[in-house]
Amino acid sequence: MKKTLSYLFLSLFVLVFGQIYEHFSHGVYSNYMIFAFLFPLLGLFLPNFLLRLLPKKGAEKSKGNNGEKERSSGSVTDEKNFSFWKWGIATLTVGSLYKGILEIYGTSSHLELSYLIVGCGFCLLGCILFFTGVKREENISTSQRKAAP
Repeated sequence: MKKTLSYLFLSLFVLVFGQIYEHFSHGVYSNYMIFAFLFPLLGLFLPNFLLRLLPKKGAEKSKGNNGEKERSSGSVTDEKNFSFWKWGIATLTVGSLYKGILEIYGTSSHLELSYLIVGCGFCLLGCILFFTGVKREENISTSQRKAAP
């Protein structure tokens, strides 16, 4: 729940940043700046909040004959699979703020499209990894490494 609240505060920070920036922009407004907070709100806070409400699949599995139980790393909100999605949302948010700043100053750049392409690419990759259940093997314990040939 702590991470979910941090996503909410991130959305509020982007909202306040956009409002303060536009307050000092001498009456010039940009929809990209106004609505930039929606990327972290709808892309991070809302999915994380909804996934926290779902029961975790395979939350516990038995280990051997001695009856001990361990937490499974295959929970619904696996952070390793969620990281590409977060990178995509961060890229889209920064890209929206960047486009808003350029619109307020009355200019444009060829980099605007690259934020959209890279952000959507990361989000798409995050969705693919999330729904296929592919796990990146970064946290293999030393006992597992020694046991492998």
